[in-house]
Amino acid sequence: MAAPRVILDTGPLVGFLDVSDQWHDWSLARFGELPSPMLTCEAVISEATYLLGSGPAADRLFEMIQLGALNVAPLFPHEAPQIRAFMARYAGRAQLADACVVRLSELHPRAQVLTSDGADFRIYRRNRNERIPIIAP
Repeated sequence: MAAPRVILDTGPLVGFLDVSDQWHDWSLARFGELPSPMLTCEAVISEATYLLGSGPAADRLFEMIQLGALNVAPLFPHEAPQIRAFMARYAGRAQLADACVVRLSELHPRAQVLTSDGADFRIYRRNRNERIPIIAP
């Protein structure tokens, strides 16, 4: 697999798939201009399927994975210590999907994180003190 250029967070994924989502237009535009496949993780997929519920949007998510438009990186159990440490450092702020996206950013330092959560991702630091390159509204 070639090095990913974009790591995908939950917000833009849900926004892309759900026409009623507040981030739909923004996400649609970003997906149109950014290269695929994008890289994400199982925690983002889990969060997105919860937010999308059952129906056509969730079905399109699985189709994107099957067609290779999304690469889903397995992070557990190998990356669990780093994810756990990040969650402890940002206790009360970072959820599992955020921590996993940050870990992917550490593992793929040249990739940008596509997120609708710029407020948190501008605060988070990878490798304890590095800013995370993000694409956010």
